[in-house]
Amino acid sequence: MYLVKGESLELQPDLDVSEIPIVRKPSKDTTWLGPKESAVRQHRQEMKTKMKTNKVEEVRPTRPKQTQCQQELDQVLERISKMPFRDNRGPLEDLYALHIPNCDKRGQYNPKQCKMSLHGQRGECWCVDPHTGRRIPSAPTVRGDPNCSQYLSELELPDTTQI
Repeated sequence: MYLVKGESLELQPDLDVSEIPIVRKPSKDTTWLGPKESAVRQHRQEMKTKMKTNKVEEVRPTRPKQTQCQQELDQVLERISKMPFRDNRGPLEDLYALHIPNCDKRGQYNPKQCKMSLHGQRGECWCVDPHTGRRIPSAPTVRGDPNCSQYLSELELPDTTQI
C-alpha cells in the first residue's frame, strides 16, 4: 500500500502492470478519506442521486396527522412525564385526578371512557361520542360497564341521503 502524507492514492489497472498508484492531491473542498469514510460518502452520494431520479422512494416516512384523541393522550402523557416524584413512589396520587383518554387503534375515542381504579374499586365509566370525546348526556356514569352501544344510536349522524 502506498501512503503519502496529505495525498490520496488511486489504483488504476494497466495492460502491462496490474496496479499502478496514481497520486492525487486533495482539493480545497475534499480531504483525504480512509476506505470506510470513502465508502460512506459514496453511498450517500448514490442515495442522493437515487432520490433525485426516483421521487417515489422516501427516506423517512411522514407521520400521519394525529386525531383529537391521540393529541389529548399525548398532552396527558407529557404532563405525567413532568410530574415530580414524591417519596420514591412516583406521581401515583396525582394520576387519579387526570383523565387519560382511551383511544382505539384508528385514533378515535373508545365509546367507554373510565377513571382509574382506586383502592380496589373500579373507576367510574361513562359513554362518549367516538369522534369528539364528548359525553353522551343520556348515558349513565357507573362503576363498571355503562353499555355504551345502546347510546351511540342517539348521536346525531349526518344525513347522507341529501348528498
